[in-house]
Amino acid sequence: MLGVWSAFLFNICLALLPLASAFALVTVSRDHLYTYEATPALAQDVRNRVERLASTLIPLDFDRRRQWDDMVAIELVKGDISAARGFLLSARTMLPARDADQLNRSLHSNATDADIETAALDFLTPGTRARYESSVPLLSRRSASGLATTRAAERLTPLGDARDFELLAGSMMGDADSDPLHFTLTGLGLGLGGPLTPRMSEGASALIEASRDPNFGGQFAEEITNVIGAAAPADRFRSEALARAHDGADPASYPIAAPAFRAAIDPVRAAAAKAVLDQIGAMSEASSPSGAALLLTHARSIRDLPRLQLIALAAGDRATAVAKNAPHDGRLPAAAHGVLKFSNELLSMLGFVALAAIGLIFSTAATAIEAAQRAWRSVRAEHFVVRTARGDLVESFDAPWRTL
Repeated sequence: MLGVWSAFLFNICLALLPLASAFALVTVSRDHLYTYEATPALAQDVRNRVERLASTLIPLDFDRRRQWDDMVAIELVKGDISAARGFLLSARTMLPARDADQLNRSLHSNATDADIETAALDFLTPGTRARYESSVPLLSRRSASGLATTRAAERLTPLGDARDFELLAGSMMGDADSDPLHFTLTGLGLGLGGPLTPRMSEGASALIEASRDPNFGGQFAEEITNVIGAAAPADRFRSEALARAHDGADPASYPIAAPAFRAAIDPVRAAAAKAVLDQIGAMSEASSPSGAALLLTHARSIRDLPRLQLIALAAGDRATAVAKNAPHDGRLPAAAHGVLKFSNELLSMLGFVALAAIGLIFSTAATAIEAAQRAWRSVRAEHFVVRTARGDLVESFDAPWRTL
């Protein structure tokens, strides 16, 4: 009976374990239980991972210092200050081992990015260093440089004016398959769906720039277009515009399209769209609008946004340099590891998983013990049975080598 009951328990637990595990994974995915907060320890870990990714951008180990210098010089020629600084800040992993050791010895344990940038300048060739110091505001002199002004001007890139909105509205009215992303972002930028914070506006600018990149596509592009477009559904906008058209007026004209857009706004979905823009805006503030746009091209799904936000906050210019030059294979979002939050439902599922695992272990152990006992009885019956002088079989508990 022990074997029967242990087999019954084993089969039940064998079915329960994968089911409970699957429900636990669904709970984690559905409730977004992973958090990506930029704590000092987590930020340092992400920064190290991004620097290791930067080291893989040098294809050959031969003369790594020269290749690193060329990468900095190329970004300076292109005028990409953020990427050039990112390569300089990643010097400890991009330079050859001897130079990296020398650089580390020149830095103290609590070295800041300004310290790293200043120390890494010594490893540039004279020409690249002169160009870097003349075109890139050093972090050590940030307060006296024009860096803040430059970035502020970049953030103020307009999303589109009333004329742009009218043209996009005409496209939406005439083509049912038109892309709602630019149209909705332009309408939100004009305040037709409620005011946007400066961070949200900056996020919208970065998203528009990312959408023009050939690497922007796939599941992420579809998901984020759906989230943004749902703030003012296209079908509802068309219905509202047609209802307001009168005396043969064009329903796509601004005096009609603007109130139609306001009437088409879904408050709940508009709030979700603004939350996404706020996340992208945080990425832009940590790097730059162009850097945030580059990071967005590495996203595989909208769930990568918190990861990319953490990468931007933790790695800053390093993330921009890697995002601009690394292949779009998912390694950059994977550099951010989150912290799992345990909800009551998840704890319940994990409890079922633990019970199923314990049941499997117990039933397997019981079956193994029973098998061992059966084997022992078989061995004892074979080797501990002796025959008497009269030919009778008797069981002996003495050693089997006893003679008759």
